[in-house]
Amino acid sequence: MSGRRKKQRFAAEERKRRRQFTAEERKRALEDLAAGKMPGQVADGLGCSREILRLWRKAAEADGTMPLAKQPPIVAGKKKTIAPATPSPAGQGQPTTADVDQAIVAAASAATGSKPAPLVGPSQLGAAEIDAILRYKKRHPSMGPAQIGAQLKRFHGWRTAVRAIGRVLVNNGYKLEHRGSRPEGDEDPHRWEAPHRNAIWQLDFAELFLVGERRQLLIIEDDFSRFIVGHRLVEHPTSEVVVEVMREAIRRHGKPESVYTDRGGAFLAWGDRTSFGDFLEAELIDHHVGRSYHPQGRGKVEAVIHSVRRELWETTHFDSVEAAEKGLAAFFRDYNHRRAHMGIDGLTPADRFFGRWEEVRQEVEARARHRPLGADPRITEERLPEDQVEVVRLMFVGDRLELRLLGHTSILSTTRS
Repeated sequence: MSGRRKKQRFAAEERKRRRQFTAEERKRALEDLAAGKMPGQVADGLGCSREILRLWRKAAEADGTMPLAKQPPIVAGKKKTIAPATPSPAGQGQPTTADVDQAIVAAASAATGSKPAPLVGPSQLGAAEIDAILRYKKRHPSMGPAQIGAQLKRFHGWRTAVRAIGRVLVNNGYKLEHRGSRPEGDEDPHRWEAPHRNAIWQLDFAELFLVGERRQLLIIEDDFSRFIVGHRLVEHPTSEVVVEVMREAIRRHGKPESVYTDRGGAFLAWGDRTSFGDFLEAELIDHHVGRSYHPQGRGKVEAVIHSVRRELWETTHFDSVEAAEKGLAAFFRDYNHRRAHMGIDGLTPADRFFGRWEEVRQEVEARARHRPLGADPRITEERLPEDQVEVVRLMFVGDRLELRLLGHTSILSTTRS
């Protein structure tokens, strides 16, 4: 760009900044923005800069004078009239976005007799989506907007913008925290995961306080799927405890090819034989040991420990060991089957561990694109009582009769018309 053109452009921008706009022009610009027009189009039509539009919109949203977009829902091919929403608590007499969303959802529900999919837009969310966001945040306090977005997509088939989720959390009193992707000063990370389930199990103990006494929580996690194959709350970390939990995990989920641990005494005792070492040798299971003072190699199981502490131990009071054991069992059941994991493409650990991730991913993507009103029981969240676990399910899927046992599917017969 030549120097002359730069001067002309600067002079034009300076005239835009110095010009005084009337209240009517400002109101019309805000109405155009609320109607969905692009800021550049509105700015060119009015002869102002985009920065002035941004400041006007910010001020209008702060004092409650920002016009609302008129978006009547279309139900069964007909437009429905929405009754005026209740004025906002601020006393401005202007309905809030949440009020409009609730009215739209209520009108659509009354017309169809079913619960519609939540509204989706760049600047507003439906009442059902807001309720789901707050429910996930209350249930998982350590989740950020991106993690909650993964839950909404996996269990509801909703594509929700991360920034929109963040606004909902901030508006409801939550403080957003930014966590770095790696510790400061750490060497370049090398992301690695096992090639298939039961290739490597990670084991670690976590120290927890229960009724004023120290307890140790043993966690065994499958590296490939992040599935928790075993856990135990004990007084002391011993090799015998590790062997007991390993035997139970193998009985339920099969034998691992290898295990990965730190250099703790329950896993490794220099100069002495341990029952854990003898067990691994007898079962032909390889033992990989991490470097001293280097927990990064056990990052997956360390993340689980962090979630247990923040989402269970710091939010729930257990007055007995029995109550704590029940709470841990419910937590890991939820972690395995009802929690989308960012590290495995938004799937649950059970999706990967039981080999159904391709089917689930296709179904989730299909629902996210088309947003149907129906619910698929295979990808929606199932709410079972905490003391009940579903083991066997017999169901028709299309023309197939399937038997599902602990995540494994067997086709019993196929009906053909």
